[in-house]
Amino acid sequence: MAASTQNATQAATLAAQKQVIVDELGESSVIPATTIDYFLAEYEHLAEEDKIKKFLRKTKLYKKGVWKIPRGEGTKEEHLYVPMEAIANEIIPYFHGSSNRKALACSGKPLYHKENPATNHSSSPDLVIQANGPSFEFPHRAPVLDPGLGYSNSASCLEMKLDKDLGNTLASHVPQVGIYSRQIFIQQPNRRFVRILVISENRAGLVHFDRSGAQYTDLIDINERPGDFIRLILGVSCLDEQLLGLDTTIQWVIGPNGRKKSGTLTTEDADGNEITYDLVEPYPVFNRHSIRGRGTICWTVRDAAGNEFLVKDSWRSEGRVSETRFLEQAKGLRGVAQMASFEENREETASFRGPLTNGERAEGNFYNRWSMRVVLHCYGPPIIHFTSMKHAISALRDAIAGHRNLVHQEQRILHRDISIFNILLGNPGAPKGLRGFLIDLDMAIFWTRGPSEIMADFRTGTRLFQSVMVLQSFDKTVTSTHDYLDDLESALYVLCYLMFCFNGAGERVEAILSDVVKGWDVEDAMIAGNNKWRFLSWPLDAKNRVAPYWQPACVSLLRDFKTFIEGIVKEKMWIISNEISEEERWDRIEQLHKQDNEHYKTVLDLFDKAIEALPDHDPVVEDSKATDATSTDPPHGGPLPTPSRPAKSAAKANAKRVPVPKRSSQEIEEPEEPEVKHRRRTRSTRSKHGAAKPSPLSQSQS
Repeated sequence: MAASTQNATQAATLAAQKQVIVDELGESSVIPATTIDYFLAEYEHLAEEDKIKKFLRKTKLYKKGVWKIPRGEGTKEEHLYVPMEAIANEIIPYFHGSSNRKALACSGKPLYHKENPATNHSSSPDLVIQANGPSFEFPHRAPVLDPGLGYSNSASCLEMKLDKDLGNTLASHVPQVGIYSRQIFIQQPNRRFVRILVISENRAGLVHFDRSGAQYTDLIDINERPGDFIRLILGVSCLDEQLLGLDTTIQWVIGPNGRKKSGTLTTEDADGNEITYDLVEPYPVFNRHSIRGRGTICWTVRDAAGNEFLVKDSWRSEGRVSETRFLEQAKGLRGVAQMASFEENREETASFRGPLTNGERAEGNFYNRWSMRVVLHCYGPPIIHFTSMKHAISALRDAIAGHRNLVHQEQRILHRDISIFNILLGNPGAPKGLRGFLIDLDMAIFWTRGPSEIMADFRTGTRLFQSVMVLQSFDKTVTSTHDYLDDLESALYVLCYLMFCFNGAGERVEAILSDVVKGWDVEDAMIAGNNKWRFLSWPLDAKNRVAPYWQPACVSLLRDFKTFIEGIVKEKMWIISNEISEEERWDRIEQLHKQDNEHYKTVLDLFDKAIEALPDHDPVVEDSKATDATSTDPPHGGPLPTPSRPAKSAAKANAKRVPVPKRSSQEIEEPEEPEVKHRRRTRSTRSKHGAAKPSPLSQSQS
């Protein structure tokens, strides 16, 4: 590739990466600002005044009130890198007294990104603070020029700018440093916040990132305030992992190869006592790739008795009902994951930030979030890891029954985010009712209000599996409720995903997205909704849509389930679009909801009929190699990314691959959260705990 072409490609990639950050955090004009004095107060203890004075007298890099950094006409940005590396590497060991932090100039050296789906993307901060310790490891993909350089072992980054390019605020630099911050969050899964130092030859400021988004500080003159500049360097290279922004309740043992080999997670048990679990694997089984949002990360852990649990860490938006309330209410319900214990309100993003200084325009861009940790009883892997047709159909059937159990209890609960990610297989040999489980009640609501008060919102849920009526809510003139029927429609799309994208069972089979499924997973809600309605209203083209692996009983189930959902959507469309009074409109919706017992029975009977017709084990075939579900066309698309769970064996290394659905509810701002004004709070440490001891599971729920 010619140099000019290569440079153009790199620029295009950088622009795309910046746009991802802008889409997630907002335009620079709405990023909250604060005073740098807040962070300097946090870092004050890292360097005593007397020691700062002694350092400044001793060093040759600060003379006559000026840091030894190139300045003046003809100075280019790249001329600043090595001098700043020298300054940082004199400050860090002098004050920290440790060799576990080191500044490295790395402009032009690719630090590879970790994405899902996997890419060859990389970025090159001007400098990084390379770190050793129980939360850091060598990168998953080492750059040729420096094998030990990566985001997985970077305490922070230093972004250099010429003073003339720095501007009066750091707002315009948030997208650039946001790229680095996002990768630190992804590659250091116990990150609570990230702070990046932006420096010119004369000034410096911080950009802070957490699960509420970004915040930037004002700029200080580093020559007039050398002590404060030293404290900023020490803050972003801090040896105290808690102050650096890491969750120290998760710790690792680093192996001889520089990679994590084992670890522990400390939390509270059902009685509020501290308990430390071993990590089954040193990496999370699920890690949402974003900065702002719930930031959900899941770990499998094991107690001293050998019992395994799933630990879910997330950041709940203030004002939203906690998932733990729904899980408490779901005690003993078959088909719904059961909670063992939880920690509520562990800490809040407001406690990481300084007071807002740029007025009303930024207040609406900050939503305070609270950290929470839920320990769940362990079940099987996600439904895509089915081992036979009967295994898959039975798991989905029992998850639907679990959904019914949530809806039919006294305090009815509506899930609102049914997807392949949120259905787990039951344990081997599980009886009816326990063969599949619903998880992730983050988007759930108590369905105790009238239908007119629970409106559909296309921002809630996972795009690929959203219902037609939920997708139609992008049009503000269309008024529709989100109800259990929308969740049943989502279950239909889960079945479609399995039958359209998998041409076999077992860990060696990859998923290939068929064109019809691709059409549901598009950014534009109107297009996604139209594509789904077209699928529902046209006859099922099983020959060209369903993978050959699936037997006629499964095809009949899909066809009949599709017909049922088509009828429901048609009825809803008639109610919503017909010229009738609002009172009559909601009365008809209520009459539809009164048929919920019949609706669930119809769907579950369809599944039971198919399950009865299917063999316990799939017929033996010579080759179950994955193909595109469209038999008349060549395979579409390339292999999709592997799930987050790391490989245990060669078989696991060939695990089925799944895409990251677009516009997941994990990646957008929850539509129901209130506009919480930014305010300082007392910094919280450990949490309020809660117990969840599941009651016996009733046989009548199956």
